[in-house]
Amino acid sequence: MRKGVPIFLTGVLMMAVFQARADIVPQVFTAERGETVWLVTRTSLPFVVIKVLVRAGSVYDTDDKAGVAYLVSQLLPEGAGDMTGPQISQALDYMGSDLDTGCTKEYATLTLVTLKEHLKESFRILSLVLSRPAFREEDFERVRKEVLGELLKEEEDPGTVASRAFDEHLFRGHPYHRPEKGYYKTVESITLKDVKGFYRRFYRPNFSIFSVAGDITRKEMEGLMDVYLKDWLPSDRPLPSIPDPLPLGKTEKVVLDKAVTQANIVMGHLGVKRGHPDFVKVYVMNQILGGGGLTSRLFLKVREEGGYSYSVYSYFQPSYWRGAFKIVLQTKNDQAQAAIDEVVEVLRDYKDNGPTAQELEDAKRYLTGSFPLRLDTNQEIADYMAFAALHNLGPDYFVRFPKEIKAVSLEDVKEAAREYLHPDRLLEVVVKGPSSP
Repeated sequence: MRKGVPIFLTGVLMMAVFQARADIVPQVFTAERGETVWLVTRTSLPFVVIKVLVRAGSVYDTDDKAGVAYLVSQLLPEGAGDMTGPQISQALDYMGSDLDTGCTKEYATLTLVTLKEHLKESFRILSLVLSRPAFREEDFERVRKEVLGELLKEEEDPGTVASRAFDEHLFRGHPYHRPEKGYYKTVESITLKDVKGFYRRFYRPNFSIFSVAGDITRKEMEGLMDVYLKDWLPSDRPLPSIPDPLPLGKTEKVVLDKAVTQANIVMGHLGVKRGHPDFVKVYVMNQILGGGGLTSRLFLKVREEGGYSYSVYSYFQPSYWRGAFKIVLQTKNDQAQAAIDEVVEVLRDYKDNGPTAQELEDAKRYLTGSFPLRLDTNQEIADYMAFAALHNLGPDYFVRFPKEIKAVSLEDVKEAAREYLHPDRLLEVVVKGPSSP
């Protein structure tokens, strides 16, 4: 639950920006209790980032207890072993270390940032939080109230309302339809027993990935895990099986009235899972369509030429199961339908005709040039390794990915547009003022 990087480490992290390499090839191994470990040793600076990804996301909630996964993740650092939450915070602050926890639909995370000289003690605390959380009644009640307050606040944000309504309709019948934090009613119903039960089921070493970057060797990492995680037991049950969601058969429209000064619109349909062999082609295709900022087709047509939207962009969610293709825009309340019509026209033209050769070259140049900049720090490397491990992209991902982008041809992009864009089967969600047409 702790956020941010300690001031003590800020200078160290900034120095690391200048030491990135795109040819990172991690060591990959399986630890004694079944943990998958990806590790990159970088000795130039004396600090380490350890990101633990656990397959314990909100997809494993039930509809009537939606929000359990998120609540578990927020409770982890509130007390573990014989340490209270304040004691954990004070110990980490004293060392200049940081421990952050989070939860997405697919997984939960614990991220430790520490100086090398405090690695042993910081890892001991991380291990307590991961393998021996206290889940005290008073902490549970306080954190649950905080989450309920967050849910109420988020209902006032029209962009969040639109995005959640989009997921509810697109993914109906699939766990992706639920927000990570659950719903106010379901969180109210969650008990401490529910929290403990979810933790016991999913927080297991054989459901976890350790992504490690910094001044640490494989031998040191294995030694820490053997000492401090030796009593963390693997599960003898597999993760629940979850099928891919099913696509819409036709265009659907959802309009939500809210006292807002501009309409918030989310449009789209099912996309492509990150592990799909066509994902890179789709990724390049979308960069031209709506991922390229000021140079994208949607921006130029919908905002610059049409003057409909203050902001417009698109993306394919790189999800474990088949995620969404989303187009997000804001416009004046009375121009909502005209903006939607313009977006649909852009999609149809792009699907039928594809991009120009120059658009493709510009997109490939940008994507290959910017990729190494996303690996500036140990934190970013750890994040990317966890992502690559989750999606089974292979330890050569960092070397292979830019090459795959360069290999995408104009015909590849045209085929991807024809195959994966469906302007005739769009879900259109609009949150706008109630008096708007």
